Order: sequence, then C-alpha cells, then structure tokens
Amino acid sequence: MQTLTILGGGSAYTPGLLQALIAHAGELPLTTVRLYDTDAGHLAIVARLTSAMAQQANAFKVEVAPTLEAAIAGADLVLNSTRPGGLAARRIDESLPLEFGLPGQETVGPGGFFFALRSVPEALRVAAVMQDLAPDAILLNYTNPSNIVTQALVNRGGVKVIGLCDQSDEDLLALCHALGRPARYTFRCNGLNHATWYSDVLIDGAPLAAHNAPLAPPDDYDDEHKLRFELSLALAREHAGYWPNSYLPYYLFPQAFVAHARRVGPRSDVVAASLDRYYAHFEAEGKRARPELKFFRGSAGFGDLAVTAIRALASSTPHELVLNLPNLGATASFAHDTVVETRVRVSSAGIERLPAPHLPTSFYGLAKQLERYQRLTAKAAAGGDHQARVAALAANPLVGKPLLAANMINQARASYPDWPKARA
Repeated sequence: MQTLTILGGGSAYTPGLLQALIAHAGELPLTTVRLYDTDAGHLAIVARLTSAMAQQANAFKVEVAPTLEAAIAGADLVLNSTRPGGLAARRIDESLPLEFGLPGQETVGPGGFFFALRSVPEALRVAAVMQDLAPDAILLNYTNPSNIVTQALVNRGGVKVIGLCDQSDEDLLALCHALGRPARYTFRCNGLNHATWYSDVLIDGAPLAAHNAPLAPPDDYDDEHKLRFELSLALAREHAGYWPNSYLPYYLFPQAFVAHARRVGPRSDVVAASLDRYYAHFEAEGKRARPELKFFRGSAGFGDLAVTAIRALASSTPHELVLNLPNLGATASFAHDTVVETRVRVSSAGIERLPAPHLPTSFYGLAKQLERYQRLTAKAAAGGDHQARVAALAANPLVGKPLLAANMINQARASYPDWPKARA
C-alpha cells in the first residue's frame, strides 16, 4: 500500500488532507501521493504547496498526474474527492429546489439527486479505469452524495469500494462542545448516509441521558448549522437514548430549511467567495522554504477520517470506524446489498461488520423510503432513461409525486449547462 491517488487533488480541501497524512506519515506505508484534477491551475498551486510540506517533513513524495489513467495506473488506493460540475452546478443544486418549495441542499433531496446524476457516471468511469490499470486497488469514495455514489459502485462491481463521510464525528464533536465536555465519545450507528441515528452514546464516559445541562449550538456555527443542531436536539428529546445525524432534520422539518435558504442565499455563494483567499494562501506558502498551512477548506475530520481509514487498512490491529458499505447482515432494517452507514472493524485482514443497533421505531418508514430512493437513483444515474430518473426523484421523501419530479427534471434540463443525457 505505497501509492495513494487523490482525484480532485486541486481542491481547497487537499492541503488539509495532506497535512493529516504528513502528521501520521510514520504510521503509513505510503511512499507516493499522486494528485489529479481537471483544474490545472489550482492543481499546480496545491501540488507545489503540498510537495514542499511533505519534503519539509521528510514524508512521502507528492507528484502530479497529467491524466486520469496516469493517476490511477498501479495505485494501491484511490481517493475520489471530485465535484463534477463545480460550484456553478452546486449553486443550481441548491437554488432550483427552492423554486418548488423544497429544501435546496447538495446531498439531501432534489439537490442531491441532481448531484448524483453528475457524480455517479464519473465515479463509474474511475472504477472502469481502476479495473483495467489498478485491479487490486481500493477506491475510497468521498464524492457526494456518498451513499448513492457508493451504491452505484457496489452495484457495478469489479472494484473494492469504501464510502467515507465524517459527519458522525462532526455531529458528536459538536455535541461535546455544546455540553462543555472534552472531545471523548463513543457511539453506535445505523442508517443511510446523512440519515443515521446514533445510539449508546457516551460523552466523556457518561451516557447521553446523564448530561442534563441546557444545550446551545456551538458558538462558531453558522446559521444553517445552528438550525440543524437545534432541530437535532428537538428530535433527540423525542427519541430517548438517540441523537440524529444533523442532516436528518432536512427530511422532517423541510420548510424551516426552505425559509432559511431563501433568507441567506445559496451556501455555494459563500464557498465561492472564499476560494480566492484559500488559493492565495496556498500559493504564498508554497513559495516559502518552510510553508505553514494556516487554513484550508473543511474540518480536520475530513483529513483525519481518510488517514484513519488508510491506517486501519494497513494495520494488523482492527480499528473501529463508521463507514458506508454494503449491509451484508449488519442490520435487519435494510436489504442485504444496500449500502448502509454503520460501525465496522477494519484491518489489513479485511472489514468485519458489527451488529448495528435498532433504529427508532418512528423512523423506520422514512428509512425504507430513503433506501428505495437511494437504490433507484444509483441505477438511474448510472444510465437510466428519463422515466427511470422521474421514478427515482419521485421516490425521494421530499418530492413524493411523479408529476412534481417530472417538472423538476424538465426545469433542471433547462438550467444546468451540461445536463447529463439520459439513455433513450
């Protein structure tokens, strides 16, 4: 396990990921990290910075690959962290649903569906190249919507795939912060990505129910994250012993998010406005003899989870992680081959599913709806016709009706500059 390829290597997230890899370089078997991106300008800036960082730390070599094929050939691990369509498409993902009175979010609801139509074909293209040029490699998928992309890759077969998402750690860290407790926690997990429930939660060694202090969102949260936290707290009070994934409120309180989005505008605008500052910092530090990475996109969790997964895959000692993988009997709540998000043990010997906890009874109906939507969308995005797309979008609990789904798809076809063609 010597060569890691990062697809989307010019992203503003990549320096933070490389910083995490460098911090743990002594525990990793990596000798080479390859970066590939279709944005040559950003890739050059990030590569210069991260190469200098790695060289200063006497870690692995960082190199740039000129093509997707060159990036993948002979790799041991391929991290898919791409954003097909860029922020321009994300803005439509976030704004188009609002025209129909539905939440605009890039992974949840119609926005996630439109994103899947772009990200699934690209992920399948990566898998095809891996099967030809790196047949023994493991594909670590960070591309959203993670559950749908990973489901499509599992359906395809031919490559080993693991879906990554750091949301569970982000949610539990926020809970620790709100309680004023150290970031020490354990939990179990069951559900689908961005629609999970955490149970058997221990915060600093004590059960969640033992923490009775009033809770407020972390001070550094923006308005959207504060809303998600407050609604998560409301759900937790209705389901003793559980804490929900902070994206779950989108499905249960949709109009609160519609009102918020209409008030503050698309999140993609905020991200786009910040990018120049990130890349100016990357470029300046890349020219220094001793670069200092002071800020980058994403929380530390993004880099830490990827590094933890790589460390686990290389270790003879099992590590417990929350991953997105085919169920294979971990929970009776979902089909055997549905990609679920739950706790597993990972080592160089393989991946062991741990028995998942029960879901809250009141959530079971929504869980089955989301499972059906996930599976239909994975197939439709992989090459379905127009009717398959309509049926998949209608299966989303926030949409529900074929006529509404058809109208949204027709509007999307006119809105996206590179609308993916459906099979005839």
